[in-house]
Amino acid sequence: MESDLKTLAKYPFLREAKNHVSSLNLTLEQLLNHPVYSSAVDLGRKRVSDALGGRIETNLSDRLSQELTILSYAIARIVVNASSNKILISRYAKAEAQHAHLLLRREPDSVIQAVKEDLDFPLIDEGMVFSSFLKLTKDLTSDPRWKLVNRVMDNGVVRVSKRVEVLVLLREAIKHRIMEPVEVKSFPGEFKAMAKQLTDSAVGPTPRVGFKELDNTALPPCVLRMLSSLESGSASHQVMFILGTFFIGLGLKVDDVVRVFSVSPKFDEEKTRYQLSFLSGEKGSTKYSCPVCEKIKSYGFCVSECNVKHPLQYYRDRTKSKKKTKS
Repeated sequence: MESDLKTLAKYPFLREAKNHVSSLNLTLEQLLNHPVYSSAVDLGRKRVSDALGGRIETNLSDRLSQELTILSYAIARIVVNASSNKILISRYAKAEAQHAHLLLRREPDSVIQAVKEDLDFPLIDEGMVFSSFLKLTKDLTSDPRWKLVNRVMDNGVVRVSKRVEVLVLLREAIKHRIMEPVEVKSFPGEFKAMAKQLTDSAVGPTPRVGFKELDNTALPPCVLRMLSSLESGSASHQVMFILGTFFIGLGLKVDDVVRVFSVSPKFDEEKTRYQLSFLSGEKGSTKYSCPVCEKIKSYGFCVSECNVKHPLQYYRDRTKSKKKTKS
């Protein structure tokens, strides 16, 4: 496949983008001190932070910006792999794949076909051998639509004909590629330091919700603990229900709460968005409320005696107290 530089910057996981980086013939040490390309290091660090925050933003306005974007992806991959943290690697790969998925939904069929070919995407004539289907849907089976028993299969070939389904499977194929180990013999100290800093901030003991409208220090202890379980991928359905109704109760939009949930290694945007729309009352006639503290205690999720009756009361009391202190 031959692509223009902008396309490679949009989809830097493509083999041609990797070849472009190799053609620059720069070691990591040389890149750190390069008069032009060294800025890709900071962009790479930012790319990982953006990915872990739920949204990747890039500048593709000119050729240099496009080259730096391609390099920033390579740097981000190196930094994430230098962490040796499987949760961090998984979260980063899912965010990158989701970013590509959003872009691909607006692309013509020719671009989608080129990405398929680069990934050796195993779809032939609207069908996929069941073993390939199972591999790509292993993280999607919480949704009944992706369970093999609910698919049309003929002679071991699963039918996949809808464009929206093809793009979801393509997203999973992209994620698998991004999760592949990076072949680097040794990492410079700067990259190891970046990896440690990102690991500490991403999977540390005090999760943060990246919205300026929210005061992270006012979140109830139980919510902080539940956010930690969300990040580690161990959150139960009850935990996700409480978190969803809590943040909706604070007035966050569904899009923003989706970003909160995107930190989970098991994150499925389509399913999460549907469930949150249901909880918020956008789909259906009922808006669900966050459980009271007594109910949360009965679930075994209470971690501290806060002397309140509701998690929302805890947050609002803390924010009001801070406002009075400042005034």
